[in-house]
Amino acid sequence: MNIKKEIIVHKPITQVWEVLGNQYGDAYKWASGLDHSEAVGLPKLEGAPCSQRSCQTSFGKITEAVRTYDEAQYELEYEVVKGFPGFIDTAINNWQLKPAGKSTKVLINFNMTTKGFLGLFMGPLMKMQMNKVITNVLDDFKQYVETGQQSTRKAKETAKLLKKAA
Repeated sequence: MNIKKEIIVHKPITQVWEVLGNQYGDAYKWASGLDHSEAVGLPKLEGAPCSQRSCQTSFGKITEAVRTYDEAQYELEYEVVKGFPGFIDTAINNWQLKPAGKSTKVLINFNMTTKGFLGLFMGPLMKMQMNKVITNVLDDFKQYVETGQQSTRKAKETAKLLKKAA
């Protein structure tokens, strides 16, 4: 399955890259669905802040490996290498930033492959779910980069987590 989306962020490309690339480990600060995330492992790619990201999500812990980190081309790609259900064979997310005047076009290209009977059965449901997740993440990202504040959706999640921890 393939999901492609784009959005315009009304900030210069260097500011957008700062959050996407340089702060890769801190996605939990802005992305709904992430309770926590952190950079893990020494970088294997030049300029990358780490080799992996560990994420605590609403459906469990996942680990992502950085596959592409290109500061000059403003491209980041990572693959979920641990934590997805067994019927998911691969899940790779590619982010690219393109200048758009004083703004930045953010492009996401998400590819997931499933396997087995369960994968065949669950594939369409996963595509619907991931389509919604990616739309929400892009909206969260835009809000955070443009204003420095979490989206309403993410702020509600954060408040709920803090209440639960207290």
